[in-house]
Amino acid sequence: MDFDAPHGRPESATIEHLNDATLGSVRKQQHRRLAHAACNQARNAFRLQAERGFAQWIEDRVRAARAGL
Repeated sequence: MDFDAPHGRPESATIEHLNDATLGSVRKQQHRRLAHAACNQARNAFRLQAERGFAQWIEDRVRAARAGL
């Protein structure tokens, strides 16, 4: 993990928020850890993809239930 400038490189150190504040979490020290920038970005992208997939799954189920009525 690299702490030197310039920042934003894949090996740069970033703070990863384990409990996302946008989801109601409090930003506390125990909810943070160091992560490579690339790892942090990959985790966030995977989480976003999973959230979108779940939302689509729910939408499909609701649509199917309404079509069955």
